[in-house]
Amino acid sequence: MVEQLLRVSTQRRPWALLAAASCILGVAIPGAQAQSMQDDLINHYCAQAMNADFAKAGTTPPAGMIPFTCNCVIQQVNARATIAQAKAICQPQAKAKYLTPTASPNP
Repeated sequence: MVEQLLRVSTQRRPWALLAAASCILGVAIPGAQAQSMQDDLINHYCAQAMNADFAKAGTTPPAGMIPFTCNCVIQQVNARATIAQAKAICQPQAKAKYLTPTASPNP
């Protein structure tokens, strides 16, 4: 019956049965778990994008820069900013913290 409603084979896509059952039964992921899952996804894709950008540039990111930036993005998104807005806020902060050249002492 579920297969007929979804028009999807649950043998090839077992997640379809789980999704259908969750919707039918009204089972929802509790708020804290859903937020954590969202944060994990943002962190994953943020780190992946930053690593790709540094690889494309042929450089290695400074230690701690990727977690700092991605945590900033997560905080901004949780405060209702869009990804683009979060990126616009967090990139300059990360650059200021990690990419500002240190002043050389005068001999």
